[in-house]
Amino acid sequence: MILTATDKDVAEFGIDRSISVMEKCFRDRCLGTFESPPRLHAKLSKGQMVFTAGGSITDNIAGFRAYTTFPEDQQITVVYNSATGHLYGLVEGALLGAYRTASIGALSIKYMSNSDSESLGIAGSGVQALHQAMAALRVRSFSTIYVHSRNPDHLHSFAERLRIYTDVPINEMESPDEVATASDVIITATRSNTPLFSPGSVKSGAHIVAVGRKSAGSSEIDPAVADECSVLATDSPEQLENYEPPHFMAGRSVSDLAHIICGKHKGRFSPQDVTMFLSVGLSGTEVMLAKTILDRKIG
Repeated sequence: MILTATDKDVAEFGIDRSISVMEKCFRDRCLGTFESPPRLHAKLSKGQMVFTAGGSITDNIAGFRAYTTFPEDQQITVVYNSATGHLYGLVEGALLGAYRTASIGALSIKYMSNSDSESLGIAGSGVQALHQAMAALRVRSFSTIYVHSRNPDHLHSFAERLRIYTDVPINEMESPDEVATASDVIITATRSNTPLFSPGSVKSGAHIVAVGRKSAGSSEIDPAVADECSVLATDSPEQLENYEPPHFMAGRSVSDLAHIICGKHKGRFSPQDVTMFLSVGLSGTEVMLAKTILDRKIG
């Protein structure tokens, strides 16, 4: 029997469990038992199909997530038993990818930000911004949230959606610079092709989670901000170097988040350090999340 799940099952699984699954993936990666090749792009006449593949060597789990650049992107994540080739199941919908990415961002906050961080800042108002905020609130006890979107209607709508999820006071800010100046942890999740804030706007000791556009010459993050960071990390250095178009940090020294999580590298050297996590997507993590969600279908 081939198991199936949807966005409803992903939502019922929850962000907390998703973070735990992602942490195991990174610990397995540190041990060399997790496979995660760079994503594959198939260029077609109407757009692209993108495949992210990988899985666990020791658990005999492999699979892929497929998404597109077509007008309607209906995503699917497929899970196999790599020892037998048996098709275990599939998860339909985009929520799994959003949970995966948000959970990894939260792990960077857990292992790279100051443990006493009090203020969370979010630049962006889309699906990923919302889930990044939800996941961040699971790993730090923030007392204040600052949010900004360049569209005032989107900003207010985003703040209202976030207020449903948390009782932490939410402040709607007029600029991303104001968010950066006020926040101990800053999440950027926008489509901006120009920098959101300058190095001078970032607080001493801040941690930045960069989720949005990060291509060379078209990035929400100012390279000068990265230059001020004592630690730069990513979920997949291999993927960062194979980014299409090229990543703005390609060729630079960027730590593997897995090595920070398992203690091989430091997430920061002092409370005053500014640190940054560059989210590019660790292939195979969505497969492991899908497998865990599908397991619940059989009790």
